Amino acid sequence: MQKTVSSPTPRPFSVVPAPGTSLIAAGRPGVRPPLDVRQTCVLMFLAAPTYVLLAVQAWSCLENGVPKTVVVDLWVLLVMASLVAVALVGLAVPVRRATYVLWRSAQCGAVIALMVALGSLNLAAKLASTPLLLSGALVALAAIVVNIALWSTEVRRWCALPVDTAAPTTHDADVGSAS
Repeated sequence: MQKTVSSPTPRPFSVVPAPGTSLIAAGRPGVRPPLDVRQTCVLMFLAAPTYVLLAVQAWSCLENGVPKTVVVDLWVLLVMASLVAVALVGLAVPVRRATYVLWRSAQCGAVIALMVALGSLNLAAKLASTPLLLSGALVALAAIVVNIALWSTEVRRWCALPVDTAAPTTHDADVGSAS
C-alpha cells in the first residue's frame, strides 16, 4: 500500500487565530512586557482620574445652576466621563497581558475618550466656565497621550495576533502548484 501525505489545507481567514487559541487569552504568559507597554498601562491609569475630575466639574456646574438648554448636555458629559474613566482602568491590564481583542477595545475606548474631551471643551465654551475648560483641556491632553501610546509600534507589536508561519497561505499554495 502506498501512503499518501496530504498537504495542510490553508485557512481561509488568516487573521482569525487557530481554533485552539482564544482572542481574549493572554498573548504571552510569563513574558515581561516591553517598557512602552508598561508605560502605556500607567498612562491609562493616570488618565482615568482626569475624567473623574471632569465628571466632578460637570456635577458642580449642574449644582450651581445652568441654562436649561445645556442641562442634558452636562448630564451626558457626566455619564460619559464616568464611563470612560472606568473603561480606561478596566482595559489597561489587558493591554499589558497582550490580549488582542481587548487591546482593540482599548483603542476604541481611547478614541471615544478623545471625543468626550472635545465635547467637554465645546460645552465649556458654551457655558463660559473656566473650571470646566481647564479640566476639559487636561482631559484632552490625557486622551491625546493615551491615543498616541496605544497606537505606538511597540504596543501594536506586543498586542498583535501571533503570525502562524507554519500554515501556508492560499498564495503559497497557488505559487507551488504553478511550477
